[in-house]
Amino acid sequence: MPQPSTTFQSPTVDPLDLPEMLRPAIEAAADESERCGDIPAQLYAELRDAGAFRLLTPREQGGLETPLTTTMKVYEAFGRIDASVAWIVWNANFGCLGALLPESGVARLWAAGEPAFANSGMPGRAKRTDGGFRISGRWRIVSGVHRAEWVSLVAIVMDGDMPATNSSGGPDVRFFLTHKNALTVLDTWNVSGMRGSGSHDVVVEDAFVPDELVAPVDLPSRIDRPLYRGYPQSLVVPGCTAIVLGVAQAAIDEMVRMAPGKKDPSGKALSEQHRARVALARSDTSLRAARLLLHSVLGDLQAVAELGGTVSTEQKSDLWAAMAHAAQVCRKVLVDMYELGSSASIYRSEALERIFRDGMVALQHANHSAKHFESVGAVLFGDAPLSGF
Repeated sequence: MPQPSTTFQSPTVDPLDLPEMLRPAIEAAADESERCGDIPAQLYAELRDAGAFRLLTPREQGGLETPLTTTMKVYEAFGRIDASVAWIVWNANFGCLGALLPESGVARLWAAGEPAFANSGMPGRAKRTDGGFRISGRWRIVSGVHRAEWVSLVAIVMDGDMPATNSSGGPDVRFFLTHKNALTVLDTWNVSGMRGSGSHDVVVEDAFVPDELVAPVDLPSRIDRPLYRGYPQSLVVPGCTAIVLGVAQAAIDEMVRMAPGKKDPSGKALSEQHRARVALARSDTSLRAARLLLHSVLGDLQAVAELGGTVSTEQKSDLWAAMAHAAQVCRKVLVDMYELGSSASIYRSEALERIFRDGMVALQHANHSAKHFESVGAVLFGDAPLSGF
């Protein structure tokens, strides 16, 4: 059995510098990405080589082990440049599995260096067999799957026709690391926005996954350090919200750039008009407030993890509330900036046109659903959350 390597070196770059450092390559590939409906291989390689996919990876595996709040700032900055690229960066940052899997599984994944990950949280089904599990299902919207080597697929362990239960009495849900050769990619990503994320569906039929490549979602991490303690979902779920904050900010940035040159029949610039100034100020203020709320909640979760404490149901609820709220704010910002752009907003030659399409698609993610407010409200009333968080 291979043993974990101790020779991996972490990148020396400051994670916060990555988006601007990679901006020229991202912008140069934007048209190709949109045209081909996937991230170009060269750009993916540049992101990978720079360390953009190692934000959450343990130091032992050459990762940056970046604090949660910093990671979200990185995602937002990428989103401000290109939503599809940001989405790939978020989804490829599954190196945190290096803290969850058994050491033998980590050694297998990192045997040839840094693995390229994709993932899907839409659950399939798994059945226990000798030495592991057999999984089957169809997983939708797997971003960056054509560039990935390993895909983390969430599945529910079945006991006959019923879900097995975990130690807490809930469904036994686990991550199953599946090699790309064990799955079929369906060409389904024919969409209006975020075309460059290449988020196709995948199908797996009765594939074997050994125990060493399986991690329960509800157990403490094998590595006991702050990033991997507390509320495991916080490593994954808020990334999409950080990205849409960046996309909404990009819409504001673009309006500030274009408004002085956009004039009405009298020659008055849009930037001088009352309606534009009010709309821009309201959008900017709302967006800044939503960002501050999200980072305040994430900071609280990070503080609990650093102290080795237990994250409360209320703190988990706060995260989902902040995400749902930010999504509503970002949607309004995008609509308001698109409306201000009037006919210019519909032309593909204008940056605002793609920003709007990409942002609206990103906001359709299930993590941004307003239904989460119902669970948050239940917690505020002293009841159990409907979604289980």
